[in-house]
Amino acid sequence: MNQNPPRYVALTFDDGLSAYTVLILDILKKYNIPATFFVVGSEVKKFPDIMKRIHREKHTIGNHTWNHPDITTLSTNELWGEINSTNIQIEKIIGHSPTLFRPPYSSINDKNTKAIKKFGMTPVLWNVDSKDWQEKSPSSIQKNVISGLKKSSLIVMHDGDQYDSGPRDQIGTSLPKIIQYLSEKNYCFITVPKFHQFAYKIEKLS
Repeated sequence: MNQNPPRYVALTFDDGLSAYTVLILDILKKYNIPATFFVVGSEVKKFPDIMKRIHREKHTIGNHTWNHPDITTLSTNELWGEINSTNIQIEKIIGHSPTLFRPPYSSINDKNTKAIKKFGMTPVLWNVDSKDWQEKSPSSIQKNVISGLKKSSLIVMHDGDQYDSGPRDQIGTSLPKIIQYLSEKNYCFITVPKFHQFAYKIEKLS
């Protein structure tokens, strides 16, 4: 009997850490869902206990720069400073540094990509945008995710409330419903490294 090929989904959260990260972690724990958090170094410094919890609960951690700049405006040395200072801060708290990197605003060019790989990091984008940073209602976030779903979906959301993101209350309301929908559609929840292993790397598509 033929089985349908598996559907994969990776939930990713950008711009944290913040108090909202705790809310998201509570939801993920309730549903036993792994996720990937792309954290900003300056926010990690403010919330070391939340960083420890992400690590303790076995979510994947990625680097999202120290101050959330558009990295296409930076020199290679400035980019290295943003990445390295964040890696050092993370390692100070959990004992090792990440190898995944997500550029703020999804802004990246060939020069950045080469430099990031030279630094030993893997750049990560996405193929489903929740647009939670601009949507005011949880139902709009849910619609954006559901309408964008693919057989293998790497979804971007935000747990940080800085960098023009504003309050994240709507994620707390929409995330459980998104998880329930994906579960009903038989998606397998995985982290970004497993997504790269079982599905593909988004970055190779363009």
